[in-house]
Amino acid sequence: MPCPICNDFKGGREKRERGKSVGLGTRNHKKTGLHWDQFANSATCFICDVLARGIRGCLQQHNIDESDVSSLDLFFYYEECVGDVADTNKELRIHLRDGRRFDIELFATEGDDCPIPSDWETFPTYHRTSPGTDSDAALATIEDWLKGCLGPSDEFCTAPIEAELPARVVDVGAGDAAMMRLVETHGTVARYICLSHCWGKEQIITTTRSTLKERLVEIKTGELPKTFRDAIALTRRLGVRYIWIDSLCIVQDDLRDWEVESAKMCDIYSRAYLTIAATHAKDGRGGLFRETPDFEVSGVAPANIAEYRVFFRERIDHHLDDSGAVGKVGYPTIAHYPILTRAWVYQERMLSTRVLHFGRYEIFFECRSDVRCECGGIGWHGCSAAAPAPVTKVVHADALDSEMPGGGAEWVDVARYYIARLWRTMVSSYTSLSITKSGDRLPAMGGLARHMAARRKSAYLAGLWEDALMDDLLWYCDGSSSSKKPRPVPRTAPTWSWASIDRYVLYTDEILLWDSEGPSWDYEREPYQHYARVEKCTVIPGGVDEFGTVSQGRLQVCGLAATGILQRGIETRMGRDSATYHVLFPNGVRLPVKADYLLDEAGGDQVLPGTEVKCLRMSWLQSGSWDIFMSLVLRPVSIPGASSIMYERIGCIRIDTKAGGGSGPSPAVDPAETVYCSVVEQAVVII
Repeated sequence: MPCPICNDFKGGREKRERGKSVGLGTRNHKKTGLHWDQFANSATCFICDVLARGIRGCLQQHNIDESDVSSLDLFFYYEECVGDVADTNKELRIHLRDGRRFDIELFATEGDDCPIPSDWETFPTYHRTSPGTDSDAALATIEDWLKGCLGPSDEFCTAPIEAELPARVVDVGAGDAAMMRLVETHGTVARYICLSHCWGKEQIITTTRSTLKERLVEIKTGELPKTFRDAIALTRRLGVRYIWIDSLCIVQDDLRDWEVESAKMCDIYSRAYLTIAATHAKDGRGGLFRETPDFEVSGVAPANIAEYRVFFRERIDHHLDDSGAVGKVGYPTIAHYPILTRAWVYQERMLSTRVLHFGRYEIFFECRSDVRCECGGIGWHGCSAAAPAPVTKVVHADALDSEMPGGGAEWVDVARYYIARLWRTMVSSYTSLSITKSGDRLPAMGGLARHMAARRKSAYLAGLWEDALMDDLLWYCDGSSSSKKPRPVPRTAPTWSWASIDRYVLYTDEILLWDSEGPSWDYEREPYQHYARVEKCTVIPGGVDEFGTVSQGRLQVCGLAATGILQRGIETRMGRDSATYHVLFPNGVRLPVKADYLLDEAGGDQVLPGTEVKCLRMSWLQSGSWDIFMSLVLRPVSIPGASSIMYERIGCIRIDTKAGGGSGPSPAVDPAETVYCSVVEQAVVII
C-alpha cells in the first residue's frame, strides 16, 4: 500500500475511455493540514523522511526556527497527459504559527549527476540558481544572457551597444575605490546602464539646484542608499563606465529640467546597454543582491536500491504581473516584486532593450525577443501551462518593430488593429499599477506613447490615438462603487480619457493570451459597428512634452444621445453595502451604469441622484458568443464663455447579451434600442 501522505511519489489512476487507455487522468496528490510535529518526528515512510530532511534544511537556510512551524500541505502535480511536463511541480506549503507562509519546491536537475528512482513518477526538473545574486556564478549567467541577446537570434534587440548619453550620467570610474561624480555629457557617445528602482517612503539622495555643483565634483559612497551602491558595483563589474539614475541625473526641484528630461525617457531607456532593476526592493535600502540557496538531499532508495539526488528551495514564484484577476495586481507581485507594482516602472520595463531583474529568488532577464531566468521555469505560472508572465514586452517589440518582407505595404497599415489593441492592453495593465501623484498618470506613460507614435504615425490625444479613437473611447471601470476613488483634483486629463480617474480601466479587446509561436498580428477582427462618429478632437499640452500633461482637451462626437435621470441604489455583497447606479429614461427603460469614479464624494465632481444625464450611443462589439453594446453617460456642465452646454463623462452603460446575431456581422437586438429609436442625431462636446 502506498504511503497515505506522500503516495510514494506516484500519481493517480490511468485514464481510460471505452476500456482503452488514453493517457493519464487527473492525478494530482494533495494533503493539507498535516501537523508538523507528528509528520517530522514520526515519519516511517522513506519518502516522507526525505521530505522532512529537505524541509528542515531549507528552513535553517532561511533562519526559520522549526518550532515556529505549525502545519504543512503537500501539493504534488503529475502529468495530465503523456508528455505534458508543465504540470509536474512538487510543492510544500509550510504554515508558521505567526500566520506567515513559507513555500518550498522539490526538484531534480537534468543529467546523470542527479539520478531519480524509476518509480518516482514525472519528477520536476529545473536548474539550480546561483548561491547568491552577487556571486561569480550569477555574473557569468548575466554575461551569457547579454551575449545571447546581442547575437543574431534576438531579432528585436537591435539597440546599439554605444549611444548618445543622456544629458547627465554618473561616472562610476574604473575600480571599486574609484571616485564617482555626476557628469554633463554634451552629446558624448558611450555605453551606459540605467537603474530602475522604487524610491520608497524615505527620502533618498537627489540632485537639486543647490547640490548640482557638488554632485559634479564628487558623489560620496556613504551618501548613497544600498540599491545605488549595489548597482554601481555591478556596473563596474560589467566593465561599463556610466549609469543613469533618475534621482541623481534629473534636477528634482527644477520643473523645467524635470519636464525636459522626463520627455526623453523613451530614448534614455531604449538606448541603454542594460537596465538594472531592483525588483525585490521596496525602497533604496533593499539593495540588489540576495542569497538564493538550495538544500540537497541524496542517498539510496531502499525499495529498489536506486540512487537519488534532489533539491529543496524556497518556491520561485513567476507570477510577475497580475494574479489572474483582470486589472488587479496579485499578492505575489506586491509581496515579492514591489517594483513591478509601480506605474513609472512600467514604461521603463517596456522601453528598455534589456532588463536584468534582481528578484527575491533569482535573477531573471527580459529583452525585446525573449525572457530568461536562472531556474528555467519563467515560461510557466507555477503548476500550470499558462503563458509566461512578462510577455507583453515581447509582444510590444513584435507589434512595433516587425517589417513586411519584400517592401510594399507598410507594417503599421497591415497590423494597425493589432497595434491599437496592444495599446489598449497596456493601458489596462498600466492603470492597475500604483502611482503617487495623480498628475503623473500621463507623463509616466509618455515614453511609451512617444515610442509608439514614431511607428504608428497617428496623433496622440491624452492617452488615446486618433486612428483608433472610437475604440479607445470605450474604456470602462469595473468593480463596486466602494472600491473607486474620487476624480483627482486638479484634473489630470479630459474626462473622456482613461487618465482622468485614479482606477484601473478595462477594454473589451485586450490581448489576454499569447502564443509561444508568436502573436497573431493578422488576427481578423470580430464584427463591430460604431453608431457615433468623432467630429473633432483637440488637446492642448500642459508643458513642453506633447506626450505628458494636458491642460485642456475637447472631443466633439455626433450620434444619438438620449436624456435620462440618474438613480442610485444600494447593493449588499458579502455583508458590505455599495452604491449602484442606473439611468431611467422617459419611456420607462432603466439601464445600469458603470461609474467612472466615486460619484458620491462631496465637491465639484459630485453627481447626485436625480441629476439629468445624457447617454450617447457609441458602439456594438462582438466578443466570442457575446454582443456588447456601449454608451457613454454624460452630465451637462456650463463653461463660462462657451456658446453652448458641454458635457463631462461620468460613466458608461455596457450591456452584454448572448449573441442573437452572433454568427454573422449583424448585431443582436440592442436592449437599449427603444431608448434611442425616437432620438434625433446630435453633436455633443465632452471635456
